[in-house]
Amino acid sequence: KDAVEKGLEKPLLRPSISGAQIKQYYPWRSDRVLVYTTRDTDLSCFPNVRSHLNGYRSQITCPEVRNSQHPWYALHRPRDPGIFSSPKFIGLTTAKTIEVIYDEKRSLYVTDAMYLFTVTPGYDPWSLMAILHSKVFLFLYRVANQGEGRVIPQVKASKLQELPVPAPNRMPAGMKQLRQLSQRLIAANAGQGKEVTSLVAERLERQKASITRRIDEIVYELYGLSKRDVAMIEGGAGA
Repeated sequence: KDAVEKGLEKPLLRPSISGAQIKQYYPWRSDRVLVYTTRDTDLSCFPNVRSHLNGYRSQITCPEVRNSQHPWYALHRPRDPGIFSSPKFIGLTTAKTIEVIYDEKRSLYVTDAMYLFTVTPGYDPWSLMAILHSKVFLFLYRVANQGEGRVIPQVKASKLQELPVPAPNRMPAGMKQLRQLSQRLIAANAGQGKEVTSLVAERLERQKASITRRIDEIVYELYGLSKRDVAMIEGGAGA
């Protein structure tokens, strides 16, 4: 709204997203824009952006800016724009569980409260989304990182990368089902966001619970887990 009302110049605006939009199987939308400036940005070409940023200039406390070592208007550590290109996953760093969305086409730019990663070519992203959100994967993540003992929970892409995921050709039928089920969950959550009767809302909740159970069952198979393994995960995944 600010960007439109103030006429901020579009060449410096990048589509972004707030942390509230990053939830499991959530039908997200881009609800923010970032003003993306670097040391090389010539603000004289963008008077509306300059005026907008100037309104916050007095709040800058960075010593490098104060000592004229860094332009006051520039992002302090702008990243290579290429890392934001779609397709990619976006995850929420400050979360107790793994919460990711799939940015298939929008090339969203995000802040340091989030992490990004791409998928190995040939691996279906919707199937991977189901695996990442499964009880198995959360269990693996917590076991692998239980020694960190953070007061504020933190999920890192580098930690996720260390964990094993099933090979895409291990169980093709199962992978195909995971793709379908993850997309059905997103559709169910989209329906739940509309004005519906209590009966419809209850039916959607039952549908989502059923789909989630089926996803976990398939992922157990993909990892080749025994009944004993499953019982241990079912008992500890919610801890």
